[in-house]
Order: sequence, then C-alpha cells, then structure tokens
Amino acid sequence: MVVLPLKPSFEELRLTVSSAEMVLLGLNLDEEIVFACEISSLPNHNCNVIFRTAKVRNEVPGYMRFQANRPLVLADLTLNFSDFEKLKRMCSNGEPVRPISLYLKIEKSREIHNGEVLISTKDFVLNIVDVSWRHPLF
Repeated sequence: MVVLPLKPSFEELRLTVSSAEMVLLGLNLDEEIVFACEISSLPNHNCNVIFRTAKVRNEVPGYMRFQANRPLVLADLTLNFSDFEKLKRMCSNGEPVRPISLYLKIEKSREIHNGEVLISTKDFVLNIVDVSWRHPLF
C-alpha cells in the first residue's frame, strides 16, 4: 500500500508592517489596531489589516477583500480579548528595529496558489483561518 501525502488545505501570505496605529471610531465602540502593510507576493498592492476583539466567535477569524480596480486590499480579523491584548502590548513597545511580519493562513482558493495571489478582473474575498506574527527584539 502506498500512502500519498495530503496537499495542505491552506496557503500562507506574508505581510510586512510599515505602520501601526490604535483607532477609536467613537466613544461607544471598542478600540481597533490598524496595520498598513505590504504583501510580499504582491509588491504593487498595499493592505490595511484591521484587528478587532470578537464579540461572538466566528467560523473564520477574518477575511481579505481584493478589489479588481484598486491596488488596496482590506483584511479584517477578529481576535479573542487575550490575543488582542498581546498584539496591543507588542505595538506599544515602540518601533521595532526591523519591521513586524504578519503571516496569514488562508483557506485554499482558486485565487491563491503557492503563496501567490492571482489577481482577477473581478473582486474576490479570501478567508483567513489563522494569523501569526514576528516582532523583532533586536
């Protein structure tokens, strides 16, 4: 019997953070952390990643929305309170010596192959199933 390796059901995108800010859109709303990023596999596209705390646990923690007519991608992620606080503390330590890297685990889709996003002529959404990051210490 021959065992064939399963193909991974996820892709990974690497984003490099160029700036981060805390945003409060209103007194009755929760804080958000917004990262302006560059997508490694799409050098002509910028990405705004918005982190929020989750009120209700979603099936997938987030999504990326690609617009066919603009080189701007919007990623929206919900984190549990503990992970949001970790991210907030990391960003409050001042500017790192090198940029922070985000790694987004994306569900397999026809719009992404081997970490390369295939830009089409119409808008599309990729589901984000997990996120990890690297914050340089020195």
